Amino acid sequence: MSTKALVLDRDGVLTYFDVVKATAFFQPLLPLSLEEIAKKWARWGKKFGFPRTVEEETIFFQTFWASLGDELDLPAESRQKLTQFEYTSCILAYAEVWAMLHETRQRGLRIGVLSNFSLASLEASLAVVNLADFVDVACAATVIGASKPAPEAYLTVCRLLGVLPAECLFFDDEVACVEGGRAVGMHAYLVDRQRQDHALAEGIVRDLTAITQLLPSLT
Repeated sequence: MSTKALVLDRDGVLTYFDVVKATAFFQPLLPLSLEEIAKKWARWGKKFGFPRTVEEETIFFQTFWASLGDELDLPAESRQKLTQFEYTSCILAYAEVWAMLHETRQRGLRIGVLSNFSLASLEASLAVVNLADFVDVACAATVIGASKPAPEAYLTVCRLLGVLPAECLFFDDEVACVEGGRAVGMHAYLVDRQRQDHALAEGIVRDLTAITQLLPSLT
C-alpha cells in the first residue's frame, strides 16, 4: 500500500519551546520558575478543563493569570504584563522542518499534525513558525477529544486526511505514542534528536531528514 500522508507530532518533532525567552519574560514578574508556572497551569487546566476553542482559550488564560496574581499578591503592572504573554512567541521550528515538509508536499502527500496539546490554538502555533501552509489537518487533543496513544486520536487524523492508517508515515518523540501509531497500522518512527544518526531498521530517526530515505521505500 502506497504512502499518501505524513502525520507528525508538534513538540519535539516539528517545534521546540524557547525556554530562555520564556524565562526572561516571566522572571521579572513572578517569584516562580518556569517549571513551577507550568505545574500551576496544568493543575488549573485539570481543575477547570482545558479550552476546546480559541475563544475559550482566551478566557482560560485570563482567569489563570488573574488567579495566580491573587495567589501571589502581584502588583497591577505585573498582572497586566502577564495577560499580554503570547506563548506562540516562544515556539521555534527545528532547522530541517521547513525543507522536509516542502519536499513532502512536492511529492503530493497530505500532511497532518497530531498533538496532545492542551490548548485550541494548535494552528496558530504552526502559523507563527511558517508551517501552517504545509499542513492540511491539525488535531489537538483537547479539540478532538482524544489523546495519543488512544486509537481514536490516530483514526481521527486519518479520517480528516482521507487516508487509511497504513497509508501514513508517522513521527513522534514519545515511545508510547509511536507504539500507538503502529497499533493502528501506521508506519511509525520515534524521533530522538539526541542521536547522531538514524536507525531506520529499529524504527528510530535522528530528525525529519529521514523522510527522504523513507518515502522512496514506502511510496
